[in-house]
Amino acid sequence: MTKKLRKRIMLTMMLLLSITYIAILVAINVWINANTRSDADNALRFLMRQHEPPSEMIPDGDVTPPEKSNDTSDDNTFSGRRDNDFIPPKDDFPKMDEKSLEILSSHYILVRYKSDGTLDSIDNTLSDSYTNEEITSYCEDILQKKENHGSIGQLRYMIRQSKIGTEIFFIDHTAENKSGQRLLIISIILGAVGLVIFAILSYAISGLMVRPVEETFEKQKQFISDASHELKTPITVILSNSELLEEQIGSSQWLTYIKNECDRMRNLVESLLTLTKLEQVPYTDVIKNDFSLSNAMLERILPIESVAFEKDIHMNYDIEPDVNFFGVKEQIQQVLTILMDNALNHTNAQGSINITLQKAAHYIRFQVTNTGEPISKEDQEKLFERFYRVDKARNRAQGHYGLGLSIAKTIVENHHGKISVHCEDGYTTFTVSLPTRS
Repeated sequence: MTKKLRKRIMLTMMLLLSITYIAILVAINVWINANTRSDADNALRFLMRQHEPPSEMIPDGDVTPPEKSNDTSDDNTFSGRRDNDFIPPKDDFPKMDEKSLEILSSHYILVRYKSDGTLDSIDNTLSDSYTNEEITSYCEDILQKKENHGSIGQLRYMIRQSKIGTEIFFIDHTAENKSGQRLLIISIILGAVGLVIFAILSYAISGLMVRPVEETFEKQKQFISDASHELKTPITVILSNSELLEEQIGSSQWLTYIKNECDRMRNLVESLLTLTKLEQVPYTDVIKNDFSLSNAMLERILPIESVAFEKDIHMNYDIEPDVNFFGVKEQIQQVLTILMDNALNHTNAQGSINITLQKAAHYIRFQVTNTGEPISKEDQEKLFERFYRVDKARNRAQGHYGLGLSIAKTIVENHHGKISVHCEDGYTTFTVSLPTRS
């Protein structure tokens, strides 16, 4: 119980940290990308200032589309200005210092189109990386879009319209992108290392957090164990004295009540002791052996057949032979006994109980299926909890306290297996899956 609580605390802390870290990482990289684009746009504006025609610039808000060319034979033509073309205002001074802007804008590409849309010139200072044919192809793609600035490949571009035609400015910001990518990789590596360190710390912190709960739980288990041991003696004394008294004065209704209640109390105490022992003694300290699970199950099934016959219940079993298992034989047999006893108590006359054992490549599975009233989904989730009973009045009258299935679950989990319940078409099936080597 405390181990599961500790894992949940640790996983919760790690989940919250991971979400926070990813959010910070995304925010930082979004900011870096936005800042990189902003620097590139500032450099483009600076570049435009250096190549600004003194008198042909169209004032902002008074734009006349260039004449469309009647010659459609030239592929390198521009059909005119779009509605949202960008004209950098004269009072838009970049935020970067002039020296940085000069360095960033020193390697550029400037493509000019005439007012009739034909290609005028290409000023390419990046000819080692981009050919004029590639730049022309880029321009054709850009002019087809309704965007006045953006990115294409590793180039950042900006368009300017004037009376003399159209100009497209490019700068290469590969170095800035690579710098951002390096920062991203470094932050991921550092974040991964930080998460590992935090996982170790959270494991230690979760141990400190659950320590009071663990101590309380251990005290509770110790109290149950001590109380159960202390109760065994007076119960035995009362039961012995009632039997002696019955021999002297004969049978009595009151003595029968005393004996029945003592038997019920003794069963409860034994169940509590069994459950406490299973939880207190580590599974690694328990002596385990290889044994025939097929024979072990038959040893418990055959005596139950007579009980089922007396209750007018049809009992069938299909046990695969030569199925061996490494574990505690008596405990596995106890699980089967609990499941069969549960099936007998919840199967009406003329009903049936089916028991199967099968072995697969990596697990061994046995099932106990019985007819009867289905168990609701809500009850199925709580069925393996201590003292939980679906039909409290009926189980109490029969001397059941809701500890059997809890004991079965503890035994199965100690053997690294799983136990589950499923109801369908009037059948209730308990399934136990055990690893072939626990």
